[in-house]
Amino acid sequence: MKTTRRVFLKGVAGASVLGLAGYARGAERVSELSALIQKGGMGPPAEVALKMYEKGSGVKMVMTPIPWEAQFEKTMAEFVAKSTSFDLIPVQHGWRGAMYRFVEDLTPYVRKHGPASQEFGRNWDMGMWRGQVVGLPFRVGLTSLFYYRRDLFEKHGLTIPNTLEEYENNARILKEKENTFGVSLHLGGADNTYQEFQDWVYVYGARWLNETEDAVAPFEPNGVMATRILEAWKRWIDAKLAPPGVMTWGILDVLSAFQQGVTGQATMFSPRVTLVEDPSKSKVAGKVGYSLLFPGLPQKELVGPRGDAIGGWNFGVNKWIPDARKEATYQAVKYMVGHEAQLAAAVKAANGPTRRDVIEHPDFKKAYLAWEPLLKSLPTAKTGLSIPQQPTIVKTVGDEVHEALLGRKTPLQAVRSVWKTIEEVLKAARG
Repeated sequence: MKTTRRVFLKGVAGASVLGLAGYARGAERVSELSALIQKGGMGPPAEVALKMYEKGSGVKMVMTPIPWEAQFEKTMAEFVAKSTSFDLIPVQHGWRGAMYRFVEDLTPYVRKHGPASQEFGRNWDMGMWRGQVVGLPFRVGLTSLFYYRRDLFEKHGLTIPNTLEEYENNARILKEKENTFGVSLHLGGADNTYQEFQDWVYVYGARWLNETEDAVAPFEPNGVMATRILEAWKRWIDAKLAPPGVMTWGILDVLSAFQQGVTGQATMFSPRVTLVEDPSKSKVAGKVGYSLLFPGLPQKELVGPRGDAIGGWNFGVNKWIPDARKEATYQAVKYMVGHEAQLAAAVKAANGPTRRDVIEHPDFKKAYLAWEPLLKSLPTAKTGLSIPQQPTIVKTVGDEVHEALLGRKTPLQAVRSVWKTIEEVLKAARG
């Protein structure tokens, strides 16, 4: 085991003997840990970090990857059965409210062992639920990162849009002069539609719920702003500024269309930057610019505090495992969010780092051209809903947006229906 650690120390820049010895001491009574991870997405970065931990600590890490589509159901089934099959449990930011009862509250572990929440900025909030630390933030992405064709913008004198009107003007010019669609939205299915809509709503300062998530936000101005956004989307789709079939588009459709040069403006998850800049996969590599969505939104346009929507993964500790395993598991989770593991996962596996010192690292800046807007998002980062009723709200928003875009309801009717459903859901939860 000592030999393994010496080899590991040579391969990790900045790692200290004392630091790794601390991790090893925390795991000395446990020789093997198991982790539930994802096929694709956060899975490969988690694998990079956990293999590094395995080499450094001598603790064998057994990883079980499952598809994203089955992740929530699989995890909840394990929890309800009080299963001890997995020690490290991933908690997606939107699942905090549903999973907090089944993961260990890491507050005392953080106080005893660290890390310092200040190292993560607002990203730390992604692992919190009503005062409980459900997990440490391992992977984060700006879900509303604005991708644009820098070459076409320069050619036609276009600027990064700061309002709905400016976005639409760019889209019309791209369509007329380049036959390139300037509107690209994830609208395929409730989850995708909800996420896209939330990204735009949050940027304008509107919210579904109040900040404590125990009451619906006032319709005025929040619902009014949401209606205005939905009206713009319908206008753009009706004007054919978006590609045909956009109502069925999922994440990969939006990515592929941008990579192939079909679209010239899009909002996508920030880790997709590496795929857009990969010349073996993308025709527009080297021609793209990156920004926050509406970075210079005029103050008069805001209806509340600006929010740049983030999403991602925390890693927590299974509540049902023995105490000795909990301590050992926490040491592995802490290592995953440390500087060395985060940097390696970001550079080698396109992870969205949660730490400021990784985002600012020269190696990350070189590998990730959108580091600057990612850094700028830290003060305004806003996670999505995390209450147990989140799945119901997601479906309602997705369904109602579709009703409006298909012309079955007016945007105002659709948004009012969303607000009514949220009120009913919260009332039922209160009993």
